[in-house]
Amino acid sequence: MTSNSITMIYVDMDGVIANFNKRYVDKFGLTPEETRRKNNFSENFKKFIDDREFANLELMPDAQLLFSFLNSRGDIPKEILSSTAREDSHAAISAQKHEWLKKHNINYKENFVPGKRLKAQYATPTSILIDDTIDVIDAWNKAGGIGILHKNAVSTLAILSMYV
Repeated sequence: MTSNSITMIYVDMDGVIANFNKRYVDKFGLTPEETRRKNNFSENFKKFIDDREFANLELMPDAQLLFSFLNSRGDIPKEILSSTAREDSHAAISAQKHEWLKKHNINYKENFVPGKRLKAQYATPTSILIDDTIDVIDAWNKAGGIGILHKNAVSTLAILSMYV
């Protein structure tokens, strides 16, 4: 597949360009996985939203490297595709993520879905999703898209450069 074949690159936010885990650990002293095991993730997540933390996340350390590469491919549209977790938090998290993108001068079109499972609806054979969640990438690939499991910008760019 050549760059002429790719019609869209979707970029996830949390874990790819926005450092959700760092802010979560700073705020609660545990990772999201650790709080899930202790059964208090829902309570913490509600507080995270209520305190508008999604608007104040740090950029991932290598986000600028990813953006430099993406922006150098000006002929391929890029959009954000990010989950707001669920329907009841959709409006609040969407507003906070919109604010975060504006604060960081990221002007990609925003697509916020109320659940990561809904990302696969955007998949096409000529679209790429960069996401850090394995089940999202698996569902994307199964739906016919090209999924890149993001671990860091260097490994993502190595894979992405094969397509664009």
